[in-house]
Amino acid sequence: MQPKYPLYVISKGRPDCCLSAINLLKHKVNFKLVVEPQDLDAYRNCMPDADYLVTPFSNLGQRSIPVRNYIWNHSNNLNSKRHWCIDDNIRVWRKFDGESRIQIHPGIGLRLIENHCDRWLNVGIYGPYYTFFAIPRSVKIPYRKNIHVYSCMCIKNDLPFRWRGPWNEDVDLCLQSLANKHCTIGTYFITSDKMATMTMKGGNSDDYQNLDSRAYGSRTLQQRWPGIVELKNKYGRPHFHIKDNWRMFKDIPLVKDPDYEPESLKLKQVSVS
Repeated sequence: MQPKYPLYVISKGRPDCCLSAINLLKHKVNFKLVVEPQDLDAYRNCMPDADYLVTPFSNLGQRSIPVRNYIWNHSNNLNSKRHWCIDDNIRVWRKFDGESRIQIHPGIGLRLIENHCDRWLNVGIYGPYYTFFAIPRSVKIPYRKNIHVYSCMCIKNDLPFRWRGPWNEDVDLCLQSLANKHCTIGTYFITSDKMATMTMKGGNSDDYQNLDSRAYGSRTLQQRWPGIVELKNKYGRPHFHIKDNWRMFKDIPLVKDPDYEPESLKLKQVSVS
């Protein structure tokens, strides 16, 4: 079982611990592992069977923004309707039924999300919530709309904007989508186990430990979205907060696709151990 849309795992400085790629390779899910030229040999030594996409730039000092926009353009050149942008620190994906959080084959999990969310015409971004948000016997809904989507994002390619930095880029992208009346969906029925920020080497870990830079990122987001993003003092620094916990966007309706035909997935039990 493969997702319908192209998958891109973006990674830097983590050739021996690129968790998302390791899981996808294990289950034979098709994806591009996107790295900068200076990292290619190290990644190939650790994951020789991966399908690599090498960026035409390196060490631009703009964190992940250039590579995120690069894969967006790459998927457009494939004439794809959407693309998956996946961070490199996701251990596994899970199915959540309100009671149990069961590890699932990632290709099946992402395909189930696609089949659920593609029934609407105006969904700009969708993807799974983090597993720790799916609290057994507490969360009783399969998804939420018009809220933040994190780390594993399926993005509509014809959206009239792009990733912006330097910080909180996923929050900014979701706000851009909602400001353009394109809904967002975060799923509980499929979730992802993402490693906590700053618990892994490589990536942007060094930048995240710089509290001045993170404070600057929160202020930048607030300046871009006045009246929507507020600043609160958390963790000893200014930290962004979305006013009213995103409820200001709750009235943007989902528009059904009249031509949508649900896919009948005949799934046999697959071992994911």
